[in-house]
Amino acid sequence: MTVITTLLQVYLNTVRNWVSLDSGKCRVKPIMFITNYVGLDVYILTEFAQRLGWNIMQAPKLSTYDMPFVKDMYMYAAKQLPSCSYYAYSNGDILYSHGLIDTLQAVSQVHAC
Repeated sequence: MTVITTLLQVYLNTVRNWVSLDSGKCRVKPIMFITNYVGLDVYILTEFAQRLGWNIMQAPKLSTYDMPFVKDMYMYAAKQLPSCSYYAYSNGDILYSHGLIDTLQAVSQVHAC
């Protein structure tokens, strides 16, 4: 297995993981921001994510090195999904459990008081 294939598998697992956090309750609305880089691995990943309900969007602003600016991604996400209570950024190789959702719901309940 090549490094690219292994890395792609990690990203595919992350896409599945984020979808599993939703449980059909519309609690998680994942967005994948992409850059100008085009390759087979990016195509496979974005097609897979889109089939699982992810929003695929071009990164709104890039540095001279084609790196997306996180601030602009947050602002774009907030504009596209204004009804969301929380916005978060995560690298494509980090997995979460349902504890993340439980924590955010607990924070919401305390914040509402």
